[in-house]
Amino acid sequence: MKASLFALLAASLTARLVAAPLVPATNAVAPAGDVIVARGQGFVIRRHQMDQVLATARVGDAQANAALGRTNAPADLPPEAELHVLSQLMEIQLVMQQTTPEERAAGRQKTDATFTNILQTMGAAKFEAQLKATLMTPDELRRMLYEEETAQASLTRQLGVQVTDDEAKKYFDDYPGAFDQPKKAHIRELLLYTTLGYTSESLPEDAILAKHQQIYELYRRFQAGEDFAALARQYNEDIASKGAGGEVSFTADQMEKVMGDLAFAMQAGQVSQVITNGDGYVFFQLLEIIPAKKATFAELADKIKKNLTGEHKRQLAPAYLEKLKQEANVEILDPRLKAMMAGAGAKSRPPGTGQ
Repeated sequence: MKASLFALLAASLTARLVAAPLVPATNAVAPAGDVIVARGQGFVIRRHQMDQVLATARVGDAQANAALGRTNAPADLPPEAELHVLSQLMEIQLVMQQTTPEERAAGRQKTDATFTNILQTMGAAKFEAQLKATLMTPDELRRMLYEEETAQASLTRQLGVQVTDDEAKKYFDDYPGAFDQPKKAHIRELLLYTTLGYTSESLPEDAILAKHQQIYELYRRFQAGEDFAALARQYNEDIASKGAGGEVSFTADQMEKVMGDLAFAMQAGQVSQVITNGDGYVFFQLLEIIPAKKATFAELADKIKKNLTGEHKRQLAPAYLEKLKQEANVEILDPRLKAMMAGAGAKSRPPGTGQ
């Protein structure tokens, strides 16, 4: 499962959501015939809420597999996905009950700021299609994002997690050189896969031949004067660089030797020939060599504190969430899910595990 199931849809919001009122209620009016899957003091979890999150995860997986060319990927989520979703939804509600007015206000502000940023990149058509695929209304998606953001931020306070500057500095000092930035090659690439995404499984021979012909045609078009970035945005199949017009940076040990050695030997602006590597066919332009840089604590302090905060939360959250469940008399009403939960011995996780 993803670190944040609801965040998979964040890029689909439009301007009308910004103007819409933020509904903080945790239990919207359910569709006719909807059933309560689980409940506790002050909240219920309904089947349609689970279906929305599961649909969101399916959409995210399908999009990722399509981008990677995984045509034979499993069509559905693993059986334990339902248990993870149910646990997450319950835990978010339990934590939300302990939030302060200040935390809820901050959550609304951050949600609105996120929407504003999203509006610059997505349009109404994709928004409508994404919501339809995930069975949500705009208000439901808005509320889900708000609750997860607010619960995640509040959980830090509820657990008493406070990472001091001294603790972060000690962590930095305990790993000398670990945060230094090695020399990197900054390139613009155009890669066509001859394998199924990042797997080692080869495409059929006729597909590989077509890719071979296509890469040389694209190389010819670049040499004839077409814009490299525009070609990369349209044809590049490397999802790590496609959205940036083919731009990516890497160290010598992060790239296959042939391509890495060539990149670090080139001059800025120089373009390689077509290369065959383990992924497929690629040609690239060296934009610059980024010099090695020694890390300083001042520039990494916030990142280290955030990472340490997340680690402390992962350690403390299970026991705390179990305590909240017992206090709220949480019970699973769906017999099948109740049996699955008991059989799996599912452990509690913090809302949005991984953040």
